Amino acid sequence: MPDLTLPFSAALLAEAITAKRTAMRLRLVDVAETLSLSRQTLVKIEKGDPRVNFVNVLRVMNYLGLSFRIVTDTQQHQDNELREPDSDWF
Repeated sequence: MPDLTLPFSAALLAEAITAKRTAMRLRLVDVAETLSLSRQTLVKIEKGDPRVNFVNVLRVMNYLGLSFRIVTDTQQHQDNELREPDSDWF
């Protein structure tokens, strides 16, 4: 799993998706087939290609059990005052 304390980026998300899939011992082709995606689309998602349809990224994340948490700047500052930063942003 990538270092989730780093600032969010497409590359970090791609690395997290790849790490989760491989940790679950799922083959790229099997995930693509299950979600009715092309293998090429899943490869692009795992490379952080910004041209991939965001809905497909969300579908892959959902299938793998990954999710986002949306935090506003105000909320983040308040949370940081109360506790250590959460390393599980996905």
